[in-house]
Amino acid sequence: MKGRCLAAAALLICGTQAADADESRTRPPEEGYVLHCSGCHGLSGEGVPGTTPTLHGISRLASTPAGRAYLASVPGVAQAPIGDAELARLLNWVLKTFSDATPVPPYSAIEIGTFRREPLRSTGAARAALAVP
Repeated sequence: MKGRCLAAAALLICGTQAADADESRTRPPEEGYVLHCSGCHGLSGEGVPGTTPTLHGISRLASTPAGRAYLASVPGVAQAPIGDAELARLLNWVLKTFSDATPVPPYSAIEIGTFRREPLRSTGAARAALAVP
């Protein structure tokens, strides 16, 4: 009896996780932003002076290879509990929403997966090396 209860509990847990994963694949990027980004960057992407950078004008950073790697490797991005394809859609929405006129190529799921394998250890040092305000 105990074994059956444990097996049923395991199935329920696994089934719930699978349902959550399926649901997240169809989540619109705007909702993903609210869930995964707005806590630090604010609903309008304004950030917090002195602690969290603004997202406005993000295309300046995303227009360089080092900047693209940085954006996809910061811990809050690289460790977000969503898949590479959803994260690529989310970052592309952020670029479209908060960029200036600088055109930026969209992220691909493959590119995101590559950057996520090497999350930054020191975000401040990496940002300083990019010389971006």
